Amino acid sequence: MQAVVFNSLLILMPVIGAQVLGSAFSGASFSDSPGIEAIDQTRRNLDEAFASFAPRNPSDRYEFWYDIVDRELSEQDISAAHGFLLAAPQMLEKKDVRELIAAADAERLSRADDRLTAAALRKLPTAISLKYEQAQISARVIDTQITPEETVEAAIEEPESETVDGTGGPEVELATDAAVEESRFRLLGNFDDLAEMSRRWLNEERVDVIALKVTAIGLIEAETTDGLSDANIRAASILKSALRSGRLTEDFHSYLTARVNAALPDGALRPALTEALSQLATTEVRTERVKTAFIGAVDSRGLMRLETDLEQIDRIGNLTSPTAAVTLIQHAGDSSDLRRVRLIAEAGGDRAIALVKQSGPAALRVADTGVRWTTKMVLQVMGMSVSAIALLFVTWSTLRRNIRLRRQAQHGPMPG
Repeated sequence: MQAVVFNSLLILMPVIGAQVLGSAFSGASFSDSPGIEAIDQTRRNLDEAFASFAPRNPSDRYEFWYDIVDRELSEQDISAAHGFLLAAPQMLEKKDVRELIAAADAERLSRADDRLTAAALRKLPTAISLKYEQAQISARVIDTQITPEETVEAAIEEPESETVDGTGGPEVELATDAAVEESRFRLLGNFDDLAEMSRRWLNEERVDVIALKVTAIGLIEAETTDGLSDANIRAASILKSALRSGRLTEDFHSYLTARVNAALPDGALRPALTEALSQLATTEVRTERVKTAFIGAVDSRGLMRLETDLEQIDRIGNLTSPTAAVTLIQHAGDSSDLRRVRLIAEAGGDRAIALVKQSGPAALRVADTGVRWTTKMVLQVMGMSVSAIALLFVTWSTLRRNIRLRRQAQHGPMPG
């Protein structure tokens, strides 16, 4: 009997231990809204990650740092370049860091990041510093001169302009750039476009059905005026851009497909659209019918689940920019990864973009919430502890019994 109990415990303990480790370090520990402790820990992990990028030889670090900034500027990724400017204290040698911090403290700017950026720009070679400022100006000119039709397609690939309000270069208004960037990134179109895409879908023409449904959800949300709807519209635009540019992983595309189809199931949507488009009508009437068909086909429970992901994507876009959000979510595989990306964005801002550009999918491992103790995890730990105690007791009982039997065999029965 003891042998059966012993073997059972040997099998049971690794199973419980694996469940505890899985609960502790899986994405389940990432909450929808990360706490201050998780953000601080992730920020420390970011510092360590950027420090690990730098060469071991201190004399090589400065050249390595400005080469990376120059590389991102050559790729027209101003957000990533700005992220590496902010990472200068972790990537440079101690002497350069002391000079950089002293220069940043002397800046008369309100935000610490702006002061550090201005000081880091002066630390760069003049040619690269001018290249950064010119990239800002160029992006700003494009934003003010480009037509609305051109922005829909251009927003997929064009980097946004990141702002540095400091001496030594042209002054750029951060709020204005953010507003222009957001207006450029509205890719949803209108219900007329949606009606035309729906007709093509029903005719078995080549249409990205998920992009079609994401567009519909964004336009439906636009019918209301609450803040949550605005967030969902922005998130839908980011998702549509990522879908168009093919930058989502296969796993995340499958995950997103399941979520979107749950919110707008084909079984309800296709018949409704078929009926809406089956009769001749004016463009205005047809558009209204298609709009009604989409609204009627929405599954409220599925939409609520999708909105949890849209909230994460919108927050990532607000912490960085819409185009940068596409870069950040391109390595996500599921909702847990999406929350990891948000945590990195909360902790690092543009530094998160620089980290993703440098590390790729490995950047997600920087997100760290610590161990969040849930009731399930506590019960699992208690179960493993009881199993360990029982295993020790069975082992001790077996050894004691074997020693007693051995003594009896050698000396005969023990008295008493």
